[in-house]
Amino acid sequence: MDPKLFYAQVVQSLLLTSPLLVLLGAAIIVLAADVLMPRGWRGALPWISGLGVAAALFVLNGMGMPAAPQHAFSGALVLDRLTFLADNVILGMALYLIAISPRWLRGRLVPHGEYYALLLFAAMAMMALGRSSELLALFLNFELLSITFYVLLGIEKRNARSTEAGFKYFIVGSTAAAFLLMGIVFVYGATHGQTRYEAILKALFDAKGAVQPDMFALGMGLLIVGFGFKITLAPFHMYAPDVYEGGPTPVVAALATGTKVAGFTALYHLVAMAAGFKAIPAGVWAAFYAVVMTSMIVGNVGAVVQPNVKRLLAYSSIAHSGYMMIPLVVVLAKPGLLGAAEDAIAYYMLAYTLMTLLAFGVISALAPEGEGPIASWAGLGRRAPLRAACMALAMISLIGIPPTVGFFGKLYLFGMAIEGGHIWLAVVGILASVVSVTYYLRVVITMYMAEPAEGAEKPGVMGDAQILAVGLAAACVFVFAIFPWLYHG
Repeated sequence: MDPKLFYAQVVQSLLLTSPLLVLLGAAIIVLAADVLMPRGWRGALPWISGLGVAAALFVLNGMGMPAAPQHAFSGALVLDRLTFLADNVILGMALYLIAISPRWLRGRLVPHGEYYALLLFAAMAMMALGRSSELLALFLNFELLSITFYVLLGIEKRNARSTEAGFKYFIVGSTAAAFLLMGIVFVYGATHGQTRYEAILKALFDAKGAVQPDMFALGMGLLIVGFGFKITLAPFHMYAPDVYEGGPTPVVAALATGTKVAGFTALYHLVAMAAGFKAIPAGVWAAFYAVVMTSMIVGNVGAVVQPNVKRLLAYSSIAHSGYMMIPLVVVLAKPGLLGAAEDAIAYYMLAYTLMTLLAFGVISALAPEGEGPIASWAGLGRRAPLRAACMALAMISLIGIPPTVGFFGKLYLFGMAIEGGHIWLAVVGILASVVSVTYYLRVVITMYMAEPAEGAEKPGVMGDAQILAVGLAAACVFVFAIFPWLYHG
């Protein structure tokens, strides 16, 4: 290769991945600052972290939404419309979590420098996973993200439940990695040594029919299982309630939102590659269909009996993963709907992230009381009216009541199911949403209609950054419902 062309490609790749490099640099600066600055200056760490995320946002949006997919590092990573939107959601999530973390960290034996640096590393890994367009890059980014969460979930070393959450997630992450790696091996073998998505796509639709469809189907099935653990699809969800309940609240918020955004972005690119390939046995797509239906049912039914808010949100996340899978099921048989599927997934990623972050932001603002049983929320409407109102808004939006962002997100997803001819997916999704009313409204009723326990005190004061973050999230639940074009144009 011409050296000038090589260096030009390297420069272009670095420019396309510059937001990730900004986050990497910010994380290193946070670690250095934690070591070098006087102990009394620890309060500067969230500001440094926040400035790093803001800089990454500025660089990303300065590049603009690409009109056509742009590849970096010989096709290992891609920047397209969906990854651009997903990156904005991930960076917004990181900024929000940095803002709500100082109050949660107060009085806890957590190393602040490592905590904020790992949040930045996690955001970088999420962006890298979503951008993956090559199988080995997918696996490496998958593992990079998992490693950051192994540490973050167990970062409260003297808290047995935090340690348990980290260990359980480590076991599940290792299992998911094994399935993912085996899936990659079978896809590699079925396509005669191809790992880049573009090359696999050409091999699949080669007129000579050189691809081995059964082996490719097995590989795709194993990949879906690996992703199922990561994005909490049933029946690969069993770890989620314990991990959500025991893990640090801001970290669980990142696990519930950012990991899903990255996972569904990566999964969309994988499914888009195989969409329309007719040689795959019908049973594979039937299994795919069953996983989606099971996730919606298990998530909503399981949440009904949960006594703890964080466990309730764990089962809620399973149900919402099922909803977000609907467009992917549709495009497997109708690749002509890829554009509509991309729009629906992009919008629901934003909607789900806003709703869930708002809920976890309130839980964090009430910690440790808010991390306990739902019964401990009794009378919160009188003791902390603004926090209760924000939590009620999160619950109403998660149900899908207009005019919130949750309503329009579900409208797009169920509309995709009907447009694609999968009426039963829409019917089950709507019925599952009706079931969700029982457990989401239970939280609201407890806050406003139940009498507080004797001696229950008014929750502690929120910090200015926390008030701003939670208030903006609450406002965005309405803003992006009324003006969706502000997000995806």
